[in-house]
Amino acid sequence: MSETITWSLTAGGKSGSAIQTKGASTGDGIVSVSVDLDAGSAERDLALQVDKVDNVAFLAISSDLLDGSVTVKADGANASALSGPILLFGEAVKLFAGDLTTLTVHNTSADKAAKVTVLIGLRV
Repeated sequence: MSETITWSLTAGGKSGSAIQTKGASTGDGIVSVSVDLDAGSAERDLALQVDKVDNVAFLAISSDLLDGSVTVKADGANASALSGPILLFGEAVKLFAGDLTTLTVHNTSADKAAKVTVLIGLRV
């Protein structure tokens, strides 16, 4: 049975420059995880068990704390500080990770807790 992730994006500036788009990504399955991170907590490894990013059609990672104090790191990649959501499709996922078996998340904020949410659409 196929799974469909619908998405939309609206972004713009005061000058009137803007982008507004929406669509859907259909695949064979969805991986979804959400984790709460205490302020100043140690790194946490999330076992996503997605070893082939070639099978990833859609990747979204976001947090309710987007000031750069939350970092995410895929296996073998550099950590990325979240100052906004990460939203990648198809081949672009390889720009973030070569492997999504484990995603390491870390909240370096000394006084703010954070929630990190990950949504992955898979093709088999």
